[in-house]
Amino acid sequence: MKLLVALSLGLSLLSHASAAEQKPITVATGQEFKIALESNPSTGNQWLIARPLDENLLKLLGTEFKRGRPGAGPNGNDVLSFKALGEGKAQIHLKYGRLFEKDEGPTRTTNFVVVITRTGAAQH
Repeated sequence: MKLLVALSLGLSLLSHASAAEQKPITVATGQEFKIALESNPSTGNQWLIARPLDENLLKLLGTEFKRGRPGAGPNGNDVLSFKALGEGKAQIHLKYGRLFEKDEGPTRTTNFVVVITRTGAAQH
């Protein structure tokens, strides 16, 4: 079973909501899940892993850009795919920035808490 967590993270939302206010993502060991975040590749920005993942708990399977609906311009979603490897609680720290500008700070950041259970239905 795969889980998609789709989030709309406009600047106004980020300025009012903290990561602590977000509900944790709950998945079972071995389950794959995706996080989709609004993105505009024409700016050169993309969602990137800001801090290393706990390799005992999570694995990044890949990222892809999914274009938005027709007429929406270059906007769409960066979709990050993960797999839950072991039981526990992990954090995913993400930044929205340019991969080629290492010295520049990100334009946006967000964090997710992932609770990985032995078995059971996934929820978000």
